[in-house]
Amino acid sequence: MKHLVDSFIERTMRNNRDKVEKYGALGLLLLVAIPLPGTGVWTGSIVAALMDMRFKLACPAIFIGNAIAAIIVMVVSYGVAGVVG
Repeated sequence: MKHLVDSFIERTMRNNRDKVEKYGALGLLLLVAIPLPGTGVWTGSIVAALMDMRFKLACPAIFIGNAIAAIIVMVVSYGVAGVVG
């Protein structure tokens, strides 16, 4: 299992570290807010933990990013008319 976990962490950091380092908490928020495979709360949490991001910055960014992703998925699923009306 160690090889599998190390591979996942390596891939996560390679694909996402630059964005989060460049923009900080905003980059983490954007990473979590994109509703695609390989992004989301788990990936954002791993990136924040491995980059030693402060909990006070990481937790709200992850929470707000998750809320944005949920809204995006809801709009795509129900359509704009279903959400608004």
